[in-house]
Amino acid sequence: MDDKDKKERRKCGRCNFREDILIDDTINCVSSDISENGLYVCMMQPLEKDRIVHVTIPFKGRKIIVKARVQYSHPSIGTGLIFIDLNDEQRSTVRELLKSIKE
Repeated sequence: MDDKDKKERRKCGRCNFREDILIDDTINCVSSDISENGLYVCMMQPLEKDRIVHVTIPFKGRKIIVKARVQYSHPSIGTGLIFIDLNDEQRSTVRELLKSIKE
């Protein structure tokens, strides 16, 4: 992937999103931004690249639980997660969350 591809990928509706996030029901962290395709979470301990995790995201008094793959980790900073295998309801709820942030 060249620099142009990275720049284009980052234009995918990324929004500031500071919320408590739960990974695999055991790892508490805080998100910094979210897009339709994924989420960046601040955490001290890096997760291994390509690890599959379950992410719990709060939204309007309920919890969105999605599967994600670790795209990259920055030790002592955070981890980029890419959503995978979203069903139509999950995808719709993530879009609704993004819409509510932009309003």
